[in-house]
Amino acid sequence: MGARRRVALALIPLALLWLGVLWAAFGGRAPTSVTSASKPVATALQVIVAGGEAVPGSGVLDHFDIGGQAVPAPSNRRGDVVFFATLLRSAADEGLFVATDKGVAKLAAVGDAAPSGERIAGFGERPGASLNSAGSVAFMATLTGGKSTSGVFLAQNGKIVPVALSGSVAPQVAGGTLADFEAPILNDAGDVAFLASIRRARETQEAIYVYRHKELKKIIGSGDAVPGGGAFTSFGNPVINNNGDVAFAALIEQGPILAGIFVAAGREPRLLLSAGAPAPAGGVFTRFSERLDFNDAGTVALNSGIRQSATVGAITVIENEVTRVVATVGDAAPGGGTFSAFAAWPVLSQTGAVAFIAAVDGGPNSMGLFLFEGEGLRRIAAVGEVLPDGSRLTALPLYPTLAISQQGAVTFAGTTERDGALNQALLYYGSLRVRK
Repeated sequence: MGARRRVALALIPLALLWLGVLWAAFGGRAPTSVTSASKPVATALQVIVAGGEAVPGSGVLDHFDIGGQAVPAPSNRRGDVVFFATLLRSAADEGLFVATDKGVAKLAAVGDAAPSGERIAGFGERPGASLNSAGSVAFMATLTGGKSTSGVFLAQNGKIVPVALSGSVAPQVAGGTLADFEAPILNDAGDVAFLASIRRARETQEAIYVYRHKELKKIIGSGDAVPGGGAFTSFGNPVINNNGDVAFAALIEQGPILAGIFVAAGREPRLLLSAGAPAPAGGVFTRFSERLDFNDAGTVALNSGIRQSATVGAITVIENEVTRVVATVGDAAPGGGTFSAFAAWPVLSQTGAVAFIAAVDGGPNSMGLFLFEGEGLRRIAAVGEVLPDGSRLTALPLYPTLAISQQGAVTFAGTTERDGALNQALLYYGSLRVRK
């Protein structure tokens, strides 16, 4: 949708563009040597599911990305993982699935009947689903065969219910109609937050909504006043924590700042960080990632662009009103080399652990996944690394992403190789998962 493209172009840091170039050049290249990532006790890196695995009644899993764009696969404290996959030997060409200790089961797939009366036609240009501790899942789907062309849905207690449908009245937007949606975020209370595109006469605008207690409420929208001056024009995907607070990136016009990171915890959103603010390591912040992460302590993690400094980008954390950087372009990377670019956005656990993907120059591995915790920064996986099952991680998607659970388990998609055969896989770094 047009609004989606505008926000993506305006908010994604330049580092993402550099990473795409680096990935095309190095993502599938085996490194000259292989090093082992350090692992904490009782933690393992393992394959959850792989291409070629059959799902009863749903065909065979194929890829876990869309045209090189990885799809986050969130997990919860039980170790359940919800993920998107394209399919082979199936009437459906894609679907959403849940992996538990009992195996893999379909959540929804193309062709399935939607509770609103339509059928699922797909899961959008950028699929995504959100999973909470109880095992409930929120997702967006495109629809066909009825009044609505897209919707946000909540799957819980064995049922799927509509949260918002295109063509419906946009709450708290006079004369507005819901038109399209980004992938939603779900918290443990069952609240669902999402970004919506709204048609109003001949114009299109955006709003962030929260579905709570079966009621849809607007949190902020295009044209709303910004504290300190100006008006909001467009937004990145919101994130909601278990307190019901919502964090988001936004573009602003006619005000003293052009963009910022905000938290809505009451009637008026609060500015956490603005474009043009001083960066801790020198220079000023210029751009923020379209997406960010947010935990119950109110900590925010994001990817940021920086100017007038020795570095051009950083993985940034805002904690207790203090902004700090976890890693910057040019820093030494655990395992060797230096960080040359960061993927789209980092992820944040409830314990404050920050995970991110980075391109690395001058080291034995061209790409890696890194985790920052209290004891410091470590590498948890890298392209070229031998996995515990004997296969080798040979590449990540062109535009990679990752997800992290509340307890710090990290999931991501990659390509593995064993005996010369390549295969797509979803990998999990955390407590050992055993399928019954």
